[in-house]
Amino acid sequence: MHVSHWRALRFAAMAFALSFSAALAADTTEPVTKTPYAPGEVIVKFKSDIRRNKVFMQQLYQEVGVAKVRKFKLGFGSIEHYQLAEGASVEKAIQKLTKTVAVEYAQPNYILKLFRNEDVLDGYDDCHPPVEFLGCVPFGEFIEGRPGIAPKPSPVEPPVADPQQNKVWGLNAISAPEAWKVTTGSQGIVVAVIDTGIDYNHEDLSFNMWRRPGVESEEDDIVGWDFVHDDNLPFDDHMHGTHVAGTIGAVGGNALGIVGVSPKVSLMAVKFLTARGSGTTLDAIRSIDYAVERGARILNNSWGGGADPNNNALRESIGRAEARGVLFVVAAGNDGTDNDRRPTYPASFRAANLIAVAATDSNDKIASFGGGYGSNYGKTSVHLGAPGKDVYSSVPGNRYRGASGTSMATPMVAGAAALLWSMNPNMTFLDVKNRLMATVDPLPTLQGKTITGGRINLARAVVTELDSGGEYDDEYDGEDGDW
Repeated sequence: MHVSHWRALRFAAMAFALSFSAALAADTTEPVTKTPYAPGEVIVKFKSDIRRNKVFMQQLYQEVGVAKVRKFKLGFGSIEHYQLAEGASVEKAIQKLTKTVAVEYAQPNYILKLFRNEDVLDGYDDCHPPVEFLGCVPFGEFIEGRPGIAPKPSPVEPPVADPQQNKVWGLNAISAPEAWKVTTGSQGIVVAVIDTGIDYNHEDLSFNMWRRPGVESEEDDIVGWDFVHDDNLPFDDHMHGTHVAGTIGAVGGNALGIVGVSPKVSLMAVKFLTARGSGTTLDAIRSIDYAVERGARILNNSWGGGADPNNNALRESIGRAEARGVLFVVAAGNDGTDNDRRPTYPASFRAANLIAVAATDSNDKIASFGGGYGSNYGKTSVHLGAPGKDVYSSVPGNRYRGASGTSMATPMVAGAAALLWSMNPNMTFLDVKNRLMATVDPLPTLQGKTITGGRINLARAVVTELDSGGEYDDEYDGEDGDW
């Protein structure tokens, strides 16, 4: 190479280093957000069109005060997670990073959590994960420790009615029994429950648990993954995820408990929320990417993270799911407020594959949860409603109980999407989303409060799929189908 060319490269490198140092010199400390985040942690994405060498990265780590680096490649591009040195400021680190030419964005590791008024079972120890997010070992009134995964049970043949089905009032509200005359779903449709985990051995869920094909080791993911403990036992040490799973797909016709909206389905357990119902953005996006990579068609997300729109890492993970044709169903929130005016995320992200769900009660009104809480709504940001008050479903330990919240309404929609998709797996997520939105039952209380102004009607959605004219056939009267 010509000497003058080497000299030009050296001067360019020196200029870059000077600009880099100057960019890091700013020392303002204004808070980057009011949304809670994990102390001492930063998520960074680098620009793909700028090459970074080892010297540059070492200087960056030193200037920012990075003590530990974790890099992620699967679906993440060039995202890194930093644990800062003791006493280092997240605010200062982000301000320095965002002024670095190679950085696309830097953000806190925001805390995500279950919504208020969705209670934690008594009897569980408080859980404060260490830096590595290893979580805690739960000891509760239902299950001690995290049990191994039992083999898949045999189906009940012939089917026998589920004794507590009549307690699930929401099934009749959305006309699920009428839809079941056409289809009861398929285990070929995978729904990922991204939550506190699932009691994968529950009597009413075990048969419908997703089982990864071709498992070669006991350490492989079998029914899902636990991003809190970083292992293959995504057991529910809370109750929330198991309750959500039962609404989506409790087994139908097994003479036990209840039945889910989609009696046949595959439930993938993806745990990123601890026993206290909180988790981090890093573990949420790892969970989303994992579920997409493992073949989930629908992601149920009954959780939120406050009003910070700058959670770019979470927003981009939803976009990656969209690019893979995956539907992202999310709870609107329990503050009883207008998401158009006071956004909450991820529900308020604008994405083609996102369905934000409000909760209704047995009188088809927007649900109130007591204590001043109620379902969020939004004329331009919340898509539709579903039953979410006093929803009876499964909880760990082969038990059942009622719960209320938009977290309970969301799996009604996820289950409806699974049932609809099972009829024609070649439909796109937009086909499924539009069908559910176009066939709602209009409700006066949801007019001007949601995009559709209605609550889902599963029978209308299913029959519309069968009608070549694309309109609901009001005269349809199918025969009872088998489970």
